Amino acid sequence: MNSSNTENKPKDDFKRRDLFVFVRQTMCIAAMYPFSNYFKGSGFLLAFVVRFLDVLYELFNYFVSVHIAGLFICTIYINYGQGDLDFFVNCLIQTIIYLWTIAMKLYFRRFRPGLLDNILASINDKYEPRSAVGFSYVTMAEAYRISKLWIKTYVYCCYIGTIFWLALPIVYRDKSLPLACWYPFDYTQPIVYEVVFFLQAMGQIQVAASFASSSGLHMVLCVLISGQYDVLFCSLKNVLATTYVLMGANMAELRTLQVEQSVSDAEPSQYAYSLEEQTPLPELLLHTSQMESSGDFRKAFRHSFVRCVQHHRYIVSALKQMERFYSPIWFVKIGEVTFLMCLVAFVSTKSTSANSFMRMVSLGQYLLLVLYELFIICYFADIVYQNSQRCGEALWRSPWQRHLKDVRSDFLFFTLNSRRQFQLTAGKITHLNVDRFRGTITTAFSFLTLLQKMDARG
Repeated sequence: MNSSNTENKPKDDFKRRDLFVFVRQTMCIAAMYPFSNYFKGSGFLLAFVVRFLDVLYELFNYFVSVHIAGLFICTIYINYGQGDLDFFVNCLIQTIIYLWTIAMKLYFRRFRPGLLDNILASINDKYEPRSAVGFSYVTMAEAYRISKLWIKTYVYCCYIGTIFWLALPIVYRDKSLPLACWYPFDYTQPIVYEVVFFLQAMGQIQVAASFASSSGLHMVLCVLISGQYDVLFCSLKNVLATTYVLMGANMAELRTLQVEQSVSDAEPSQYAYSLEEQTPLPELLLHTSQMESSGDFRKAFRHSFVRCVQHHRYIVSALKQMERFYSPIWFVKIGEVTFLMCLVAFVSTKSTSANSFMRMVSLGQYLLLVLYELFIICYFADIVYQNSQRCGEALWRSPWQRHLKDVRSDFLFFTLNSRRQFQLTAGKITHLNVDRFRGTITTAFSFLTLLQKMDARG
């Protein structure tokens, strides 16, 4: 039966597109993804030059991040035991941030680049742009729009939050640096100060890009996979309508089936992101006339239902790849976020110098960004978990009772298998969800209370 191609040609074209354009560019800025991937298939000389420049850019970024992290470690060692807990904690914050930045660059670019490429390529090549032909349909357009909105908002917030530190020395005009750390030479000398300031500025940009890339890609993947669940839910809901189209049903049969299915249209929140559109019956008849119909319900149903099963397997496979890639990261990330929230909150409460207002604004931005990052990690993972439980619900929205004898075994088999929900984890130890978000905040402020008591005792 030559209907699979026809099913994918609704009234709009819904051309396949690269779903990761913006986040991929952000990863390139962070040296976590090679620029040379944009020049595949170009001439040998151009490809060689781009790869060479790509390696130089990566090495320069490693130098910037590693030398700043090393300077802060030296600063902590030199000032350890001198009683200035505020300065000590501030240095510890920057050390954690830059060590995490280095770790993300190595993890994405050197440790697991193959798995990262497989995830991006698999989703780009195999995602369903829209649901199967039926009385209604949804597309990936809304999920794609929301993913772009979230990632751009998050990336811009990261840049604003970290680059804000660069404005402080310019405002005060006191030859200070954005990051207060020890240097083995006098950095206030002409030219030397400008070079050091430039390196710290690059370091802050790299911090913003690295944090935005690691957590932002996770967020984009969760939104897009939730969009694929929406497409699957609509295909399952319309599985009998698709079957009737493949059978070559007439207008009267389609109208009768539509009346029975319309009962489920009143149910709210059927989709996480997608907007459901209705397909006019004359258009369905047009699809019917373009297909080679056999009139065999069982054969047509198997064709439409197998396509849904394959789509569900693809989604689960993408989630398993995502879990393999991100689970080790988030295991460390939960601890890092806990300590960062605690330390940033502590330093914010200790800012009593004359220039404390601007400094508290900067620290407040850091704290909000840390909370924002933890929220998007946990919240969007929770959305995926909720969607993974709803496949059975979507299937039973179809007028199954009309052909109970023919579809019963397939429906029950799919329902039983789809009950195995998928939950993203941090190191296979704790689930990522809204409860984890609340628990991490509680733990962080418990540590803050302990740190304040230590400070009060001197």
